[in-house]
Amino acid sequence: MISKDNWQDHYWNYLAHLEMKAIEHSFVDLKPWDSLAKDCMNLAIKAPFLKGKNSNTKPIKLSAAFLKRSMSDFRGAWLLINWGYPYQAACVAASLYENALVVNCLVERQDLADEVLNNKNADVPWGAQKLCKMAAHKDLYGNIPDEFPNNEEFNLAWKLCYHNYKLLCKMKHPTLQQVTDEASSTLNINNEFVVIPLPDTRRESLALKHMLMIICISKLFSATKCFAKAIECADDDPDHTQFYKEALEVYSNLKSRISESKIKDISIKAYGFSLT
Repeated sequence: MISKDNWQDHYWNYLAHLEMKAIEHSFVDLKPWDSLAKDCMNLAIKAPFLKGKNSNTKPIKLSAAFLKRSMSDFRGAWLLINWGYPYQAACVAASLYENALVVNCLVERQDLADEVLNNKNADVPWGAQKLCKMAAHKDLYGNIPDEFPNNEEFNLAWKLCYHNYKLLCKMKHPTLQQVTDEASSTLNINNEFVVIPLPDTRRESLALKHMLMIICISKLFSATKCFAKAIECADDDPDHTQFYKEALEVYSNLKSRISESKIKDISIKAYGFSLT
C-alpha cells in the first residue's frame, strides 16, 4: 500500500505509470508530428537500399554506419520527447546533429573517409565547428574546399548550423535556465518544486518539443538526402524516382509543421533558436 510515508519507496514503479500517461498525452499533442517523423525515418531506412554506381565505395559504406547511428539517435530523441523528457531528448539530439553532419561531409569524399579510418584514436578528426563549416559549404556550393571563403552567405550558413548545435549543447550542460524550467514542471500547491523526476506534459513545454522535433527531422532528412545523392542512381531507376517523390513530401510536410509549430512562443525565445 502506497502512503504519504512510504511513497518514495514505490515511486520508481509509479514513474513508469506516469510515463505511460505522458505517452498518451503526447500522442494528442504531437500527433501532427508523428506521421512526419515516421516518413522521415522510413526515407532514411530506404536510402542505403538504393543501387547506384557508388553503392560499394568506401565513403558510402562508412557513412552508412554514421547514418545508422543518426537513425538510432532520432528514434531515441523521439521516444524521450513523447515520454515527457525534452531536455534529455536534447542531449540525444546533439549526438544526432553531429552524426548527421558527418554523413553529409564524408559520403562523397574518399580522402575524408580515409582520415576517419586512419585516425589512431578512432575519432572523427573534426570538431563541431569544422563539421558545420564543411557541411554548410557543401550545401551552398556542392563541395568541401581546403580553405573556406569569408563571405556573408557562407558565414551566415555555417554560423547558423553551429548556433543550433550549441543550443542543444546548452540544454545538455548545467545552466540555470534549463534547470529552472525543468524544476517548474514539478511545482506543488505551495509553488515549490518537488525534487523528483516527472514527465513534462505542460502545454508550456510544447514549444521546446516542437523545436527539438524540427532540429531532429531536419538533420536526419539532410543526412538521408546527401547519402542518397552520393549513391548516384540512374535517373530512370524506379526506386530512385520513388525515393525522391517521398523526399519531396517529407520536405513539404516539414515546412508545414514549422509554420504551424509553437517555436515562436515567448517561452523558448531565450534559447536563441533560429531557422533563418
